[in-house]
Amino acid sequence: MRICYFADGESIHVQRWCRHFASLGHEVHLISFKNVEIENVQTHFISSGSIAVSGGNWKVLLKFREVKALLKKIKPDILHAHYATSYGITGALCGFHPYVITALGSDVLISPQRSILYRMLLKFAFSKADWITAMADHMRNAMIRMGVPPSKTDTVPFGIDPEIFNDKGRSLPAVKFVITSTRNFEPVYNIPHLINAVAMAKEKLHNLQLNMIGAGSLKPEIEALIAEKGLNAQVKFFGKVPQPVIAETLRESHLFITVSLSDGNNISLNEAMACGAFCIATDIPANTQWIEDGKNGFLVQVNDVKGLVEKIVNSYQHYEELQQRALPLNKRIIADRAIWSVNMLAVEKKYKSLTGKE
Repeated sequence: MRICYFADGESIHVQRWCRHFASLGHEVHLISFKNVEIENVQTHFISSGSIAVSGGNWKVLLKFREVKALLKKIKPDILHAHYATSYGITGALCGFHPYVITALGSDVLISPQRSILYRMLLKFAFSKADWITAMADHMRNAMIRMGVPPSKTDTVPFGIDPEIFNDKGRSLPAVKFVITSTRNFEPVYNIPHLINAVAMAKEKLHNLQLNMIGAGSLKPEIEALIAEKGLNAQVKFFGKVPQPVIAETLRESHLFITVSLSDGNNISLNEAMACGAFCIATDIPANTQWIEDGKNGFLVQVNDVKGLVEKIVNSYQHYEELQQRALPLNKRIIADRAIWSVNMLAVEKKYKSLTGKE
């Protein structure tokens, strides 16, 4: 098949989709508003100025004619947009079929609630799609509430690569209690909440270390908060790093903590579970589908800093006992529901069905 993705080429998830289907022998193209190169993928850049993570990128919709012209040259068997708002709506304006949209989180969980116009445009985009995927059931349910026929959408968790994310060789430092966050520095991930909790927990646990893997617009604010809380000696910034480095860091971490306000599937949580870190996550649908409080991790209420501190201290005091139950459960959950290659088999099968190339 000749597959054309229309998506943010800088996204690690988009790159992963492109590389995977290219590795299966398909001819893969990527049209993006980001100028990138991906091995074995033919990339096509459309300049649209800066793209804000926070949204409001209306100008990209005006680029649909350029996208349409590229599609005439590429002649793909299928067009697949990732992120339902910017790329999904623009792709819908092109009138190409078969057309697939993958929603990633905020595009269906937050944006439609903030703007009636967004909601109307999303409904338009979904009406033009032949298939729509969501990363989790709560996202799929949100789309169905918007009027998408259930038969037109499926839940497809992205999952992890077990060759990279596993607990083989897991080794914890003897003198440090290590917490790792792999969430980017954007408002939705609520990183200041984590910093405030670590500052309070340090008063009880003097050997804490916080690893911060990621990047984003709030980094200066986060650095200032860390300095204000006297945590410079406890915090290590990694920036954006390759997946093997993330996996190695998680294997050397006692805890993984995610305090996001909203999420799609939370692949970061899946990665941490696979690497054997004990997980603490906010009590939101993206996390409750993976974590049962007190059984294979801890759940905390959004913005409950004191509650998070209690969970960190509890984890420290009862770590071996907690892990004795959590490790085998998490290993089974990942094997059953979150293996990337298995989940992508279903996608490839649907591609063939939609294009008549079964």
